[in-house]
Amino acid sequence: MRRSKPVIISDLLRLFIREHNLENGFRQYRFLKLWDEILGPTVAQATVSKQLSGKKLYVSLSSSVVRAELYMHRSEIISKLNSRMGEIVIDEIILK
Repeated sequence: MRRSKPVIISDLLRLFIREHNLENGFRQYRFLKLWDEILGPTVAQATVSKQLSGKKLYVSLSSSVVRAELYMHRSEIISKLNSRMGEIVIDEIILK
């Protein structure tokens, strides 16, 4: 079937995501990728796993030094992550 006017692919993808209820999954994926981007390669390398559950972000780290540093800057990290997402995604980070 041919359309009479061109359609932008990004609009079609957004529509597909909305119609198939994939928005939450994509939002979580984008949010978890931001962790590595915002905190840099050293923290990304020390991060063993990340999981988003409700408004809490659970992060397992392989380095106690990195864990201690992140613990002191939790509120700043939460603010940066939420700011980049443009909405309040988390209100707490739990470091393991």
